[in-house]
Amino acid sequence: MHNINQYLRLSRPQKVAAYIATRGEISLNPWISKNQRHQIFLPKLYEIISPRLRFAALTEHTRWIRNRFKIMEPACHWGETQEASQMDIILLPLVAFDRTGQRMGMGGGYYDRSLAFRRSRKQWLKPRLIGVAHGCQEHPRLSGQSWDVPLDAIITQNEIIHPHC
Repeated sequence: MHNINQYLRLSRPQKVAAYIATRGEISLNPWISKNQRHQIFLPKLYEIISPRLRFAALTEHTRWIRNRFKIMEPACHWGETQEASQMDIILLPLVAFDRTGQRMGMGGGYYDRSLAFRRSRKQWLKPRLIGVAHGCQEHPRLSGQSWDVPLDAIITQNEIIHPHC
């Protein structure tokens, strides 16, 4: 969690989207519970039109439900959430990554669909996409797909990797 604080201190974001860990993902709960600098948002699945994520602000009044994947998410309505483009930073869970910024998630494509606007703008400044993983999840080279949205940085327990530097 030290590297997350270090990265966020340098970038000074206001709205940070985190996640609730599942199936071996790195838990951000300790970091979220100690956070006092940033407004934290959590993903909420919406599948009515196109499966994607929106983000709900975390407050002391947040109520929880399990989504269809049995992952805890805020129990709120569409109008109480925000688009990915409104976040300053999005912390993404990773299954695997490489040093070029390619990533592999759980395979649902929710983040890629929700962040598709980033593929059309090479100089898009926000949100910054930060993968969170164990160093042992690094692969020499992942093959990317046309719909993949690359990461701006990867944070592990040992380092912060900046793929495009």
